[in-house]
Amino acid sequence: MIAHVFIDAENVPPAVTFKVVEHFGKEHTITKVDIIAKEDTLPYKYRNLDEKLYRIQNCFYGKNSADTWLCFEMVRAIIDEPDLELIIIVSSDKDFLPAIKFAVDFEKKILIVSNGAGHRKLIEHMKILDINPAAVELRDFRLKFGNFPQKLEKFLPQFSFETKKFFFDREDRIKFILVKKGESIFEVPFVEGMETSTFGRILRELNILERKFPVRNFITENFLKLSRNRIYFQSETELSTPTTAELIENYFSKHAEETIKIFIKHNGRLLEISFVNGMPLDIFGKLLQEKKIIGKSASPAQAAANSLLKVDDGKVYLRDEDEQATAYEGTIKNVDEYLDFHASEIKKILIKHGQKISEVPFVNGISLELFGKLLREKNIIGKSTSATSIAKKNFLDIRDGKIYLCDEERLSELYAESTGDIDSYFEYRGDDTKKIFVNYNGKLFEIPFVDGMPLTLFGKVLRDRKIIGKNSSAIKVAANSLLDVRDERVYLIAEEELDAAQDDLETDVDKYFNAHVFRIRTISIRHAVKDFSIPFVDGMPIKVFGKLLRERKIIDRKTPLEEIVKNNDLILIDEKVFLK
Repeated sequence: MIAHVFIDAENVPPAVTFKVVEHFGKEHTITKVDIIAKEDTLPYKYRNLDEKLYRIQNCFYGKNSADTWLCFEMVRAIIDEPDLELIIIVSSDKDFLPAIKFAVDFEKKILIVSNGAGHRKLIEHMKILDINPAAVELRDFRLKFGNFPQKLEKFLPQFSFETKKFFFDREDRIKFILVKKGESIFEVPFVEGMETSTFGRILRELNILERKFPVRNFITENFLKLSRNRIYFQSETELSTPTTAELIENYFSKHAEETIKIFIKHNGRLLEISFVNGMPLDIFGKLLQEKKIIGKSASPAQAAANSLLKVDDGKVYLRDEDEQATAYEGTIKNVDEYLDFHASEIKKILIKHGQKISEVPFVNGISLELFGKLLREKNIIGKSTSATSIAKKNFLDIRDGKIYLCDEERLSELYAESTGDIDSYFEYRGDDTKKIFVNYNGKLFEIPFVDGMPLTLFGKVLRDRKIIGKNSSAIKVAANSLLDVRDERVYLIAEEELDAAQDDLETDVDKYFNAHVFRIRTISIRHAVKDFSIPFVDGMPIKVFGKLLRERKIIDRKTPLEEIVKNNDLILIDEKVFLK
């Protein structure tokens, strides 16, 4: 078609102008491009253009003079150019509508290229002026002026600009799929590999999904696959894999004769479930999730422990009577109930607090929480006094949240920690004491050492000898000296572990995370029936990953890293760790 282009240069940048001419010049024969603006405000890029095609129209002055001038030039072109078929207007204003009506009345086609924000109002005003909508086409220059695939057009009125742009930039990859919500079936546009947030926005804009409904649940229910926060079609093999409900049903069908009913305790409620003694923890967890007893992020092992079930080697078992008693003990929160349960193990010990000495009943291995309650009930300490500090001052041993009477060896350690008399500790250990060299800031220092000595005493040795200051880390000195720190104790490293220790020495976790600060995310790691939150970078080297876990005391050097990777939905590729 023979076309004349009119540019409102006061609200359209030169880049859009030249792209319009280039794009539509391939579809139509453009005879003239009128660039309308006040000459003193015209961008420099409009200087020295081809005068055969471009014409600068100086609209002189006035707030709306460019719009008025554009209307005037359109009317003149309609009258003076009898072969003119198409008028292309590039502007984000709507003050040229009277001229459009004039052009349509003269059977000219109109193409308006704007930023798209005012298209809806333009359509409303055209209805008021009784302009034939079939004669006017609207294009959005933010979307490269293009048309959407025809099948997508019915969705456009409901889409935001962000969604339109997403599909426009991927028009060759758009597929149309059927999804189910409740009893209703919907057709939606889809791009494989799209992010979960984008898919959720599309579903909400199409009024298929409420804002509070989890997108992940919807993805699973519609047999799509989620990987690294992106959505994909499932393969035939994956589609043939049973659903969670089917897996559970199949399992109980195979073990029908062994199935019993038990009660599970969760959040103070008792809930009846089917159970097979020795059933896989994975199936047990899926069963609890399917029955809405626990959420997806909750630990099925913890749920089993709360119900006095035993988890061993990835399977869930009922406990025998002795095991039940031990498990029950862990749930006791009342001092009298605890002492009754351990009546045969009670001893009398003396506790000193302030200037007062009090006799109290004591059970070796009592929890720190119950020990504190006992002291408060006996009015030995107040609410704000720490039971931990009382235990330490009375040379009781605290391990894993429990309190024990000390043997002589441990008593010597506690005495040295309490009084600062480190020499008495080495004197007591006698032949166990040896001389070793530690490395700090590139210098070697000789110190006395006992294999397995408490970290606190190791640190005191370093500070007494002015090797490190008060705020320096004894753990770092141990690591730099190829010593092993486990359970708050310092050990010599066996020869077979020296290579791994040397790797740790050469690996700087902090430097690695500083170099990848924008890619850090927090993930949950499970080990030894405990959950830990750690920073993680997808694709981090296995050596960095291992040292991080050891620094956080999640594992020791003897724990195979491959086992951690396998048990935590991670994969190892080329000595790097990735999320599945």
